[in-house]
Amino acid sequence: MEQASNYFFNSPQKQQKAFWDRNFDLLLSRHENFQTSSDNCTTLYKRGKLLKKWIPRLYSVSGDYLLYGDEVKYVIIQKMKGFRKLDCVYLHCNILETTYRYHLQLIYCGFILDLYTDKKTDYDNLKEILQQHCILTDFHTQYSILKQIGFGSNAKVYIARSNYNKQYYAIKRVQKNYSIKQKKQEQEQALKNEIQIMKDLNHPNIISFHQVFETNKHINLVLELIQGGELLKQGQCKSIRDARIIARQLALCVDYMHQKGIMHRDLKPHNILCKTNTADVLIADFGLATYIKDQKQLYYRCGTTGYVAPEILMYKEGAKMYNEKCDIFSLGVIYYQLIYNTHPFKDPQKSGILKKNLVVDYKFDDSIKVPQSCKDLISQMLRLNPKLRPSASQILRHDFFNEYLNELSYPSLISSYQDLSEQKKSGHSFNSQICELKFSTFQKNGLNVFEKIPFSGINDIHNNQGNELKERSPIWNKRIELQRPSSQPRSKAQSLYSCKNLEIRGNKVSIFRQQSKNSESDLDQSHQQPYNTIINRCKIRNK
Repeated sequence: MEQASNYFFNSPQKQQKAFWDRNFDLLLSRHENFQTSSDNCTTLYKRGKLLKKWIPRLYSVSGDYLLYGDEVKYVIIQKMKGFRKLDCVYLHCNILETTYRYHLQLIYCGFILDLYTDKKTDYDNLKEILQQHCILTDFHTQYSILKQIGFGSNAKVYIARSNYNKQYYAIKRVQKNYSIKQKKQEQEQALKNEIQIMKDLNHPNIISFHQVFETNKHINLVLELIQGGELLKQGQCKSIRDARIIARQLALCVDYMHQKGIMHRDLKPHNILCKTNTADVLIADFGLATYIKDQKQLYYRCGTTGYVAPEILMYKEGAKMYNEKCDIFSLGVIYYQLIYNTHPFKDPQKSGILKKNLVVDYKFDDSIKVPQSCKDLISQMLRLNPKLRPSASQILRHDFFNEYLNELSYPSLISSYQDLSEQKKSGHSFNSQICELKFSTFQKNGLNVFEKIPFSGINDIHNNQGNELKERSPIWNKRIELQRPSSQPRSKAQSLYSCKNLEIRGNKVSIFRQQSKNSESDLDQSHQQPYNTIINRCKIRNK
């Protein structure tokens, strides 16, 4: 096969001898029930090496693997000739003026596989499947960038519209790092891990992954577009009922991740997005997520100060790896914020937050009336010893969620201007301070590099693993407003309240946002204008 180069995920260190892997024993050891049937096989043609004759072969996609065999209908894996995992395979699609005009080109570690067919249906079907698993290169053909909606130290997020189905998507754009070989390998591994985990997850409360594209300078992840903005930036829950609905969704989602063998390791309100006008929330940003059973990690001590589990802060290189209970701790902090509208480890100094986080120093505000079951659940989730924390499935069976089970079947309208209840104290929440508490970062060639975090006054972890904590700054910075066609159905919350009388008040609230200075210079000027949101304030009355 011919050689290809300059692809970000085609590292020469892999030392592949061919496009196909034939170690079926290794494949079966990883996937015990792995098999395929003749029902989903497609006949494609390849050119012979010597005589250049058209040779028919059978190809099939099972999970994220492409398999091939001779043109004999096969059912069991022993009849196959080879396989290739598609996570680092590049796909190019062309229509040629030849006998077999529909062309699929697959590139992996320098090897090129050209496949042809004269059947458009076979071509379209296989192309659609491969595009879900392979790395694509025609981003600007398929999508049009509209506006930047967020940025962090290692990525920027844009709204884009598909040039084919005209739907809107979020594009997470990461600049490729070629300057330092070690950093390039680290970035490659981190991106591969993030992409694979998002492909493995399919849950209504997890942001959906669609495709991955590589251009000359960037890796572009095409994700589901969530228009509501970050949790807690939308305003506070106006009742315990609202908080319970959101908390249950998060517990269901975390339980699903843990059953899939994945821990997030960076759960925080910045990584929880809200759907517009409903209590539906989704977890995003899996850049620090990992597989629980993986013995070798890219990062061991990672997360966000104020949310990270103490066992991660105290982790020492070479020690036994912590487990998914680290997510339970982070979830407990989020629950506390949902209920009390403040952070449990609030402190004017970042070292104070870190210390309180480490020793789990917090207290409940007794002036706010909260069900005892809620306090009990949060207390269990914030236990210092991870073995004593409940699992996500145990959280779902807790009395806090069983007291008013009938409430959980209904969506709730989130108010951007009301607190959890009138009992809540006024004052700045932890979210308004967090910008002053983040540890300094700088961006070099698209890769986030962190300074050492001083653990002043915390002697018990002062000698641990270089005193570094890998943090990722939030990238989902804006609530998004898109014009809704008149034919588009209303949200669940809007439908729920359609049976009520709405008294429209005269005054309106208009919110204008300026475009971020970090927008790319090559964006069209028409996409850089400020946008506005007009909110009608309504009073809901029963008939």
